[in-house]
Amino acid sequence: MAIRERKGRASPWQCYWNNPLTGKRECANFATQQEAEKHDSLIKHRIKFDRESFRQGEGEEEEEQQAQDLTLEACYLAYLKEKNFTKGSLAWQIGAMRYPLQKIGLLSVAKITRKHLEQLKAEMLAMPVKSATIRGRLSVLRTVLRWCVERGFCDPVRFPKLPPAQYEKFVPPTPAELAAIMECAAPHIVRTVILGAQCGVRVGPSELFVLTWDDVDLARKVVHVHGAKKNHSAPWREVPIREGLLPLFRQWWQEDAADGVPYLIHHNGKPVGSIKTAWAQALRRAGITRRIRPYDLRHFFATELIAGGVDIGTVAKLMGHSSPAMILMHYQYVMDGQKRAAVEALPELAHVPKSMCPKEKALTERQ
Repeated sequence: MAIRERKGRASPWQCYWNNPLTGKRECANFATQQEAEKHDSLIKHRIKFDRESFRQGEGEEEEEQQAQDLTLEACYLAYLKEKNFTKGSLAWQIGAMRYPLQKIGLLSVAKITRKHLEQLKAEMLAMPVKSATIRGRLSVLRTVLRWCVERGFCDPVRFPKLPPAQYEKFVPPTPAELAAIMECAAPHIVRTVILGAQCGVRVGPSELFVLTWDDVDLARKVVHVHGAKKNHSAPWREVPIREGLLPLFRQWWQEDAADGVPYLIHHNGKPVGSIKTAWAQALRRAGITRRIRPYDLRHFFATELIAGGVDIGTVAKLMGHSSPAMILMHYQYVMDGQKRAAVEALPELAHVPKSMCPKEKALTERQ
């Protein structure tokens, strides 16, 4: 089971494998490497979980599926083919459905009951995995079952209530910690810190690593951020660049323009897909031992804005969230200074019984 390129052909990328039942070599040809890799992932999945599907060709299989009582496994394979996920999304989908398919994958989708789903939920919640992860995996199963209902493969089943997502709370980095990181970090990590902490861009391939200089308008002083596909009502947003950062942005632009580099975050002129190693090295050189994730730069952005008195609705828009509730759930860390300012804002009590007056105050008055 592998992929090879046969140059000079209309469909040069070939995915080939041995039929696990007959041992014969089978193959499929594609125009792009990405299509071949996606098909390779599906074949691996079928070999591991649905070997019987290799008894006939795919066309015969699809015709037979319409006439027979389909299993959840077969329905899920059809679901993946229709949705045509990217390679990364396909890997996540298969990982999310691995346990449900192991437990009820061979059951007829029309015979799956709420009792099956309740039992599955209980077993998954007993795993040493975060509840947010279990919630995400169960939501995939729920989506697949709804898809089966839409296709007429089964009747609706009342899905159990998803477990609450108890997200882990992280203390964002302090300004001093960010300064220490930037002092000893590689240039692309310095840029990551500034764009993450000062513009609230999601650190990763969904937003930050795909930013190019075409997305920066220095005349209007804004960064055009393409959303991470989490807020479909706002596929992009504009984040203002602070006046104090404009000279630095201009310097970056001049350096990258001279080298012909289009990406804001790059290493030796090449686009960056991950900063895990460089980030760990920067923390170590800065002498920071506590856990700070690159994504916490975004937490810093939200925290400091809220601490500065910016309303939550504006913070949500700057960060690309569809609802301010996301800020309250994930990003609002009330600083000690905010707590102190809050209690100091309380009015003084005009009348306090003498028996409750502190002795220190009485001694001071006598002096």
